[in-house]
Amino acid sequence: MATLDDPQELLRRLDGESADALESQTVEFKSWNQGSATLRSQLREVRETVVAFANSSGGVLILGVGDHEQTRAAAIHGVGDLDRDELVRSVYTGTDPPILVDAAELKEPEGRVVAVRVPRGVPPHTTTDGVGKIRVGKENRPLTGPRLTQLVSAQGLRDPTAETLPDARLNDLDPREIDRLREAIRANRHRPELAALDDRSLLEALGLTAEEEVTLAAVLLVGTRSALARFAARHEVILLRRRDSISYDLREDMRRPLLALLEQTQQLLNANARLTTVQPPGFQQLEIPDINWSVVREALLNALAHRDYFLNQSIHLDLYPDRIELASPGGFIGGVTPQNVLRHQPVRRNPLLAEALQQVGLINRAGIGVDQIFEQQLVDGKDMPSYDADESHVRMQLPITVDPDFAQFVFDARRAGAPLELDDLIVLRGVAMRGALDRWSAAELLQLNEQRAAQRLVLLREGGFLLPEGRGRATVYRFADPYTHLARMGGADDLASATDESVRRMILTMLREHRYLANADLRQLTGLSRGQVYQLMRQLREEGLIETHGWGRGARYVLADHPPR
Repeated sequence: MATLDDPQELLRRLDGESADALESQTVEFKSWNQGSATLRSQLREVRETVVAFANSSGGVLILGVGDHEQTRAAAIHGVGDLDRDELVRSVYTGTDPPILVDAAELKEPEGRVVAVRVPRGVPPHTTTDGVGKIRVGKENRPLTGPRLTQLVSAQGLRDPTAETLPDARLNDLDPREIDRLREAIRANRHRPELAALDDRSLLEALGLTAEEEVTLAAVLLVGTRSALARFAARHEVILLRRRDSISYDLREDMRRPLLALLEQTQQLLNANARLTTVQPPGFQQLEIPDINWSVVREALLNALAHRDYFLNQSIHLDLYPDRIELASPGGFIGGVTPQNVLRHQPVRRNPLLAEALQQVGLINRAGIGVDQIFEQQLVDGKDMPSYDADESHVRMQLPITVDPDFAQFVFDARRAGAPLELDDLIVLRGVAMRGALDRWSAAELLQLNEQRAAQRLVLLREGGFLLPEGRGRATVYRFADPYTHLARMGGADDLASATDESVRRMILTMLREHRYLANADLRQLTGLSRGQVYQLMRQLREEGLIETHGWGRGARYVLADHPPR
C-alpha cells in the first residue's frame, strides 16, 4: 500500500494508472517546466499547494510528473536542475506562518523527481502574497468564509505520536520491549501499580494503544525492529566519536525502541568516559566523570520526546574531546528560544510520547528537565550548556571538561550548609569564567531581567561569596576572599575591562530609558570624571551607537537613529 513515506510506490503505479487517478486528499502530482522563464509562477503554485496541504491534513507533492498520461515514460519528465534546498527556502520564506517542508530527490530512470512532504500545520496558513487555500479531496480551494471560520475555531497542535497507524497491529509490538518498559516503571517507582498490569492493559493505561489500534508512540517505545522500519523510519540516533570537526573514529547508527536505544547509548558513552579526581580535605575523594550519564540521558530524552517526527532526519550525538553536541530535528516551538530555554514554560511537540515517558518516570512533569541539566553541569565543575536553533534543528553543546577547583568549591559550600541554588551557581560560574559580572551580564546568563539579576548578585555579596566594585548600576562583582582562586580571569586588567564594559552597558540602557543625558547626568550615574565621560562617549559615537546634540556644557547624548548591526 502506498504511503506518504513511500512516494516511489506511487510512481511505480503510473504504469497502470494515471497520475490524476492517484491524486487524493494527501497526494498531488505537478508537472515542471524546466525553463527559467516560468520558474517564479511555478514556485508560487508550489507554495499555494503547500499552504493547502498544511491547512488540512498534510500531504505529499510530487514535482516532475504530468497529470493525465497513462504510462511512466510519458508521465515522468523530471524537474531538470531544480535546486531542492532553494525550493525548501522558497516555501519557507513564502508562507505565513512559515512552513518547513521536506524535499526528497528521487532518481527515476525517466528523470529526476522531487517529492515535497508537507506537515499538517497550525492553521490558518497563507502565502506571503496573502493567498489562503485548503485541500478538499483532490482540489485546492480558496480558504474563505465558513471554511476559514471553521478552521480557526478548530485549530490546535497536531501530535504525530498520538496518531494511529492504519496498517499497524498489536503483534508489531515487541513483548521483550514491553517487559523493558515494565522494568523501568519498577525502577523509577513513579506509578508502580502499572507494572502489575498485563501487556495489553499496560499499553492502554499509557494511552499507547486502544483495542486493536496502535499509535506511533507505541511503536517508538516498544515496536519491533520491522515495525520501526515501516512506521518510524525517522527514529534514529547517530553517535559519532569525533577527533575534530571533520573526522571521526567511531560511528553507531542506532535504530531501536526508545528504552533499548537509551541503554545502548549509555554503554557506548560509559566506554568513553574519563574520571577527574577531586580530594576535599578530610573527606573521601570525589570522582567526577567527564560524561555524566544522568545529564546526557536527560538531554537525549529531551531530543527524543520533542523532536519533529515529520522531518526525515536523524538525531545526531557527537562526542568531542571537550564537549558533546546533540542536534535534534525541528526548531523550538511555542515561543521557546535559546535565550529563554531555562525560564520558558515547557511546550510539548509530542504530548502523548512525553506523557508516556512521564508516567514511566523517565522525565519529570515539566517534560524538559533543562534546569536539571544546568545544575548537574555546574555541580560537576563544568561550564553551562549552550543552545542554538533555526527552523529545522535545535543544537545543544554540553562541555565535559571538569574544573576541579569549582567542583570542590560547590561540594564544600553545600556541605557547610550554604543554600546555593541553581541561579547562584550560574552567577558564580559566570564570575569564574569572566573574572567579574555586572547586572547586565548576570541577566544574560540567568535569562532574567536586570532587576532580578541584580538581586541575585546582592544576595551572593551578602553571603560572602562576591565583592562589589564601583557604585550604582555600574557596579561589578568579583570573588571575595577566600574564593579568588576560582576566577579564570582574576587580573586587574581583566577587572578594569569588565568595569568599562559594565559602564558602556549601563549608559546605553539609560539612554534607552530616557530621551537624552548630559555629561553631568552621566558623571552622577557612573562616578567617572568629566574627561572620562567625554572619552567614553566619543568611543560610543565613533562606533555609531550614540549621537551628540549641541555643544560644550549644553551637549546632550542620544541613541543613534540607526546603530550598526
